[in-house]
Parts: sequence; structure tokens; C-alpha cells
Amino acid sequence: MATVKDYYKILGVDEGASAAAIKKAYRTLARQYHPDRNPDDPGAEERFKEIQEAYATLSDDRKRKAYDARRRHPFGAFGGFGDAGGGFTTSGGSRFRRAPDGSYVRFEHEPDHGDGGFGSFGDLFRSFFGGEATAGAHTTARSLDVETTLRLRFDQALRGGKTELTLPDGERIRLTIPRGVRPGFKIRLRGRGQTGPRGTRGDLYVTFDVEPHPRFTRKGNHLHLVESIGVMEALLGTTRRIETPYGKQIRLTIPKGTQPGETFRLRGQGVQTDRDTGDLLVEVDVTVPKDLTERQERILREAAREAGLL
Repeated sequence: MATVKDYYKILGVDEGASAAAIKKAYRTLARQYHPDRNPDDPGAEERFKEIQEAYATLSDDRKRKAYDARRRHPFGAFGGFGDAGGGFTTSGGSRFRRAPDGSYVRFEHEPDHGDGGFGSFGDLFRSFFGGEATAGAHTTARSLDVETTLRLRFDQALRGGKTELTLPDGERIRLTIPRGVRPGFKIRLRGRGQTGPRGTRGDLYVTFDVEPHPRFTRKGNHLHLVESIGVMEALLGTTRRIETPYGKQIRLTIPKGTQPGETFRLRGQGVQTDRDTGDLLVEVDVTVPKDLTERQERILREAAREAGLL
């Protein structure tokens, strides 16, 4: 399993930092490393993405608790994967582990990041939208059922794709992940679990988990983005180049007089599913400079008086 990033270190805050302290640190760093402010520094964009990723997790109580738990126990509730006693390999480097009460077998699977994180296999889960693969959870008294958590990157969940799982008996399952799948969605595949002594088979339960995006959050099928601009940009207007999680470049015109918290809706640029397409909601955050020279302050005051603002 990959090393867990230290989001606290990225933002330069303590692990016990308050939500206000995290937000303050994020705003300071986001202004400093914003790609539009550093057009000649290729490293600034990567740093900016890291900052956005850290803030997306630490600013959400639920995600922060899950992240803290993952840092304390990076190998999950069943201990390290290298432990003997019934581990089974899956493609992508995952392992099966038996639950303490013997009621089911659980494994976590993170798709390989080659080919966009998925293999080049055909569609197996045609029953995903039919009767065989249904939502819900189930365990049996005997140890035949298998649970898996399939963790996807944000863009993988939006685009969909294909991956492969290897079951305890060596059988390979070629899995098609539908585009726009939501975190927490669970399906059951009958007869895809472990095989019992008399040939009976348990079921396979697949739950999807999705990593947070460094800049975007999902609300239903809408995508939400906070874009920081300066005071003068809010007063005079500006433009922003936004790259969606699908890789599409969008030019957003922010008109003069834009207010802090004002949101612009870009229709049809949100999550794309087989049934619906959401919108992209861009919320404007206006950053105010703290340190002005006397000359700068004098010029601003004169301009404000002329505009009738003072």
C-alpha cells in the first residue's frame, strides 16, 4: 500500500490544528503557489495541487477523521498484508484477509496506475445494472463471502474504466467500473466468493471508495470548485483558465464587481453518468492583501474616494 501523504506537513499546520487555522494556512499557500501567479515555475503547479489535495481532506470533518485513522493504521483493521495465515493476492498488489470472527473475507484493492489505473479488459459486469449485481451488504455464518473495497482516484471514478481482481481460488474477474460511480456504492456478485468443501460458493461484495480531488468536490452530479482571486481582480474583472477533472480546458470570465462567495454555474461541465450530466459550480474567494506600502495605501484611498467608496 502506498505511503500516506502528510497533509498537515504540506499545509504547515499541527495535527491538532483547528478548521480556522487550516483554512488560513491553505489560503496563504494557495495564493503563493497559484499557477497564474507563477507562470514560469513548473513546480508551482504541482505544489498547488498538493495544497489543494491536503485542504480538500483536512477541511472536511469526515474525510479528516478517515485520513487520521489511515495514518495511524495504514494497513487497515486486519493488520499488515505480509502476515501469514490465509492472505490471498489480488492484481494491483492487494490482499485478502479473514475477518476476526470468521464470518467473511475482506480485501482492499487499489488499481495499478498504469493505463489510467485500469487494465484493458472487456466488460464483465453486464449485470451491474441488472438483477445479479445489487446494492446492499450481507455476511454469512460461514466464511464463504468476500468483501472488497475498491479505491479509485477521483478522475477514475468520473471516467469509469476496467480493472482486474484475482479471487482466492485463482479465478480472475474482469471488472468494468461505470463512469460517475459514487463513493460508498456497494454491489453483490452472487457465487463469486470463496468455494466451500461441498462446492458451494459465497458472494463477492464490492464497495467503491474515491480519493478526494485536490481542487474539486462532488455534490451529487455537480462539481464544486473554489477559485481565489485578488481584490483588484474582483473590482476590475479577470479571466481564469480552469482544467476540469476530465482534462477539458474552460475559460471563465469573472466580471468586474464580483463579490466574495459569488458562484458561477458552467452548465454541462460536471459529473457525466449514463443517465445525467451535472454542472460545474465555481465559487469565487476574494483574497485581501495584508501588507501594503504607504504609497499603495495612499493610491487606493484616492481611487476609493473618486469612486465614492470612502
